[in-house]
Amino acid sequence: MPLKHIVIASDFSKYAEYALQRAISLAERHHIPLHLIHVLQQPLSVDFDQYLSEQPKDFLSLEKDTLDKLSALILKYPTNISINLSVLAGRASDEITQYTEQNQGNLIIAGAQGQYYIHEYVLGTTSSYLIEQGKTPVLLIKKEPSFSYKKILIATDFSKPSKKAIEFTFKCFPEAQFQLLHVVDIFNSQNLKGNSVDLLESNTKNIMEQLDYFLKECNVTYDQFEKKIMGGYVADTIIMQSKNWNADLLAFGAQGHSKLHYLMTGSVAKRLLQLSYIDMLVVPPS
Repeated sequence: MPLKHIVIASDFSKYAEYALQRAISLAERHHIPLHLIHVLQQPLSVDFDQYLSEQPKDFLSLEKDTLDKLSALILKYPTNISINLSVLAGRASDEITQYTEQNQGNLIIAGAQGQYYIHEYVLGTTSSYLIEQGKTPVLLIKKEPSFSYKKILIATDFSKPSKKAIEFTFKCFPEAQFQLLHVVDIFNSQNLKGNSVDLLESNTKNIMEQLDYFLKECNVTYDQFEKKIMGGYVADTIIMQSKNWNADLLAFGAQGHSKLHYLMTGSVAKRLLQLSYIDMLVVPPS
């Protein structure tokens, strides 16, 4: 499915500006509109609907001030593409998901750090909700976008969500070079030698054949992909290879057959976010 609309969730942090810059670049390449949104946080221990009904003037003033801030933000990055501005109120995960679905968005871009995204959007309930229950891929920005994604590492476990991640990533960045990585879960670290595991030759050959067949089943340009098999703890191995290969972007499906199932729902997600120095694209199964 081609990109239609990109939704940028901003909290006005430095990383949110990075997300906006990356989104503008991507939208210009695909000739599609952007939606820049900000979610007003629900006051602690207060029913938000009650707050809105009792303090309508205060809310309208806050909404206007926030729209002004969004307008000032986009003036810093001139572009010919259409950018829609919206201020939402409520629980971030619910509002972002609902807005994205209502506006046919098929990519959410957000900074990997910020006022509340680092705690809620990325590591907590919002990210879990968006990726487990939502239907939209999420691009988390960790670096200033002064470069294009030329080398993209995609972690795979041969599942349907993994296939979707490969195809979606390729459609977003069709000019990049890709490496398809399959991590074999090895819990005995003594088996590790350097950057790879000492697998039996027959097993390695079998996995590589599966990897090759899996890639050929994907709707991508086969020649733009190289294949890699490694063994070890999932998160650590992915991060290690992203560094060794000098990847610009790490992409993966949110759920699958192996421990990759837990990439964005538990300790592996937190470890990836802590260790990864590059942007991450997470594609949900639905």
